[in-house]
Amino acid sequence: MAGPPDSPVEVAMKKRLVCRLGAIAAATLFGCPANEGLRAAAPGAMVMPGCTVAALSALNIPNVTIRSATDVVAAGLDPESCDVIGSVATDGEGAGPGAATFRVKLPVQWNNKLLASGPGGVGGSLDPSMNLVDFASALRKGYAFVTTDSGHQSAPTDASWSLISPGVPNTPALIDFFYRAQHQVAVATKELVKSFYGAFSIEHSYFDGCSNGGRQALVEATRYPEDYDGIIAGAPLMDRLAANTAAYKNAKAFLTAFIPPAALSVIDAAVRDNCDGADGAIDGLIQNPARCSFDPDRLVPQTLTQAQADALAIFIREVHDDRGRLLQQGSPVSDLNAAGGFVPWAESIRPVDLVSAQPWGAAAPISWRLADSSIRYFVMRDPNFNANLNWPETDGVVATDAARLYDKRTRLGDADRAEQLVPYLRRGNKVLLYHGYSDPGLSPFGTVSFYQDLAELFGGYRHVEEHARLFMAPGQLHCGGGPGPNSFDTLTALENWVEHGVAPEGIVATKYVNDNPAGGVVRTMPLCKFPETARYDGVGDPYVAASWRCSPGDRSLLHVGPNGIQAGLNRRAREPHRR
Repeated sequence: MAGPPDSPVEVAMKKRLVCRLGAIAAATLFGCPANEGLRAAAPGAMVMPGCTVAALSALNIPNVTIRSATDVVAAGLDPESCDVIGSVATDGEGAGPGAATFRVKLPVQWNNKLLASGPGGVGGSLDPSMNLVDFASALRKGYAFVTTDSGHQSAPTDASWSLISPGVPNTPALIDFFYRAQHQVAVATKELVKSFYGAFSIEHSYFDGCSNGGRQALVEATRYPEDYDGIIAGAPLMDRLAANTAAYKNAKAFLTAFIPPAALSVIDAAVRDNCDGADGAIDGLIQNPARCSFDPDRLVPQTLTQAQADALAIFIREVHDDRGRLLQQGSPVSDLNAAGGFVPWAESIRPVDLVSAQPWGAAAPISWRLADSSIRYFVMRDPNFNANLNWPETDGVVATDAARLYDKRTRLGDADRAEQLVPYLRRGNKVLLYHGYSDPGLSPFGTVSFYQDLAELFGGYRHVEEHARLFMAPGQLHCGGGPGPNSFDTLTALENWVEHGVAPEGIVATKYVNDNPAGGVVRTMPLCKFPETARYDGVGDPYVAASWRCSPGDRSLLHVGPNGIQAGLNRRAREPHRR
């Protein structure tokens, strides 16, 4: 039986091959010029065949417009690839027409697989928010790699694109951001990849995201279970109401009670004294911050004022509505002085105007920028709304009517209902979740609670582990960074699970000097599947992974102390505002 006809890229590859070999007859047949395969801008560099706007446009992928195609030469470990930027005309699924920009990187040697990701924050760029180890290895492994701006262009904390004018939502852009763009880009780019390589099918497709990228991974799994064989969802922003009311709480708590870095160092030491060592090693890492019993009042007045201690207690506490219904778990108190953590997320600088709509001026903490922009544009639909003075939330208690309005206007993009993930998993697909235990931006306890709900639906951890696994990373901040081992390969773990049936029992994580592999290794440690925790063997080097073990059946991470109770881990959020 004859195979499929050669695609344009296959014809070009054959042409390049015979021209390289210098066959006279073939050269006559194909018309090879003397400089076949050379780029004028870089003499001696071979041009990837089919990597032109004209050739890619000629593939005639429905709803796709090719804007640029750039041959990227091999560099270091990265192979030669075709970097394509285009757009997909989106439509239907609850809204009128829109457009989503995408980027697809096509390696010269394809592994017959596709890896996709998405942007962080409120979207708007082609920069993927995902595990950086996985990102670095994608092209090297031969993946066709896809990202999209999710239907609009913006900074990651600017939601102004969601309004056409005050009071008038940009519904197509919102629906694209919530769910439509990722799916329709997935459908279109899969066809583009297959046509480019002349393939009947793609062997495996995966989605890998963190933060908003993690949300997009879960939304894809729950809404479009046929799109991906497995997903990686790190620190997922599963519920915008929950995440942003918590962000508002955290930023507002320190508005009038700024804690200087010197005091943060003392707090970190006090937390370690209270919590470290439960895993068998005094090593500066807290394996289970929910078990801690740190009391900020104990640092008054030597280190903190009472106002600062009260603000820290608010940071630890859950968010709930004025009827007492849980919206979001509180934050861990570990590693507050870590670079890139608590300070840029919750404090930034001392505020310059306490009653201004922007109390920090242009230097607002990340939590405030996300919460304020989302409240003004997604919820109130008023660019001039002063959330600082007028949003009805005090110390983590939100007015019920405001919470309902927030939920009503953002819930289409949420993925916080564990039961909605079950059909995806019953298909045989796999889900790998991870979250840093020192994340100051999105509470890791929310991800823990979500996985606990999922385990209940499957009849316990032993059963849910056949389909989905959660790995908590001690000392990791939001999607990376932090003093703990924060560099780990989730993509290989997912590949082995989906393609070979080998589920990850533990994932070895590495802490590099200044989080740069070129600087050398500080330590390694296994991340155990929840609810197991890594335990030191008491003999080997505590900075080497081989000296730690994960024990099947261990339930240590289920132990909750005073700080976990304050954070709401003894309760569950069950969508109290959804009717």
